[in-house]
Amino acid sequence: MHQPPLWRQHRSHVLLAAVALVLYSSPAAAYIDPGTGSALFYVVTGLVVSVYFAVRGIYYRAIDWFFRVRRRDQRCEIAIHCEDPRYEITFLPIVRALDAQGIEVTFFTMYPRDTSFEALPNRTVHRAIPEGMMGYAYLNNIEATLLVTTTPQLDVMTFRRSRRVRHYAMVQHALGESRFVRPYAYDHFDSVLCCGPIVKANIRRIESIRQASPKNLLETGIPHYDEMTKAARQAPPLEGEPVVLIAPSWGPLSMFEAFGTGFVKTIARRFRVIVRPHPQMRVSQPELYSEILGLDGVEVSTDRTPVSALSSAHILLSDISGIAHEFAFIYERPVVVIDRQMKTGGLEGELLGGDSELKQQCRDFIVPVQPTEIDHIADHLERVLRSHSVETLEKVRSQLVYNFGQAGNVAARQLAELYAVEKTGASISTREVRA
Repeated sequence: MHQPPLWRQHRSHVLLAAVALVLYSSPAAAYIDPGTGSALFYVVTGLVVSVYFAVRGIYYRAIDWFFRVRRRDQRCEIAIHCEDPRYEITFLPIVRALDAQGIEVTFFTMYPRDTSFEALPNRTVHRAIPEGMMGYAYLNNIEATLLVTTTPQLDVMTFRRSRRVRHYAMVQHALGESRFVRPYAYDHFDSVLCCGPIVKANIRRIESIRQASPKNLLETGIPHYDEMTKAARQAPPLEGEPVVLIAPSWGPLSMFEAFGTGFVKTIARRFRVIVRPHPQMRVSQPELYSEILGLDGVEVSTDRTPVSALSSAHILLSDISGIAHEFAFIYERPVVVIDRQMKTGGLEGELLGGDSELKQQCRDFIVPVQPTEIDHIADHLERVLRSHSVETLEKVRSQLVYNFGQAGNVAARQLAELYAVEKTGASISTREVRA
């Protein structure tokens, strides 16, 4: 694993030492009035902080300069960037389909791959790069005809466009809408492989508001739905008493953050319960994560993928997590969500205005329940189980998701065409690659 330099590891200690020197200096035979003392304090601490950020800036510029030197392992034709292991399920269907077309791919991961991962196809070369700033410095100077990623905000934060990459394409890793992403999430990509018509319409509206040049928007779908659909078809039929899967998001809008874990015990009195805490909780909310792991009378799932937990449940209880759409559309089973109002301040929803289109169109099978009803949530789960209609769900799914179950093959065809167009030097700015 990449280790940061020694000065960076101990930068907090350096700052504390500097402040301590200012605060606890030895007495001197002189008088400084309070105003002058405060001014000196701010001057000295300002200098210390300025020096720290200057040194850090030099460090990151040095990293960037290092990766600007043309290295053999930074050159490829089609680069796929995978930021985290949980996104492999998005890329693997695409990589397999490209391999079947005889197309070579370089798969860059910001983590090591060992034998526990699925083997990559023969025409796919794997290269592990550092995580964080070092990894993005590498990518920012890569040389490729086409770079594919699922990481948003290209050319906004640390992930910058390389002058030696001709075309940037983004694949979406969940069904969603542009409303709940950070500003400029898609703006600087050349192509976006859209999951459904809502995102496509959102992006076109954002382009109109910002008076930006229209990008290439492809009707692709969600590649990882292909993988989940295969697993769902292989799962044994559900039997026995109803099983409730509780799988919320993490952070301030999470059910566990809002209500604690007491409601889980209430549900467990009437249903068999599986709890799947969001993986990010382990990092960002370790105390709450430990509390969930210690719940009595319920099963806790921490597998790398949620497939086993999803296939075992009759109904899902969640909040704003994307797992709600996966469970509904893949397993064709109902969902209850705690309908906490998401704030769009600082997100693209602030620009778009209005309410979530997805929520409105899916409310018959992803049923919103007010937070005030948390004490009666078991009653709502029972009601939704009784009234669920698979036919209604299938109809809405066909309207909201492009190429359901075939998105990996579609994405591979689209990327192959983008690659061919870039290699021939043709322009795609005025037309869309076929779906």
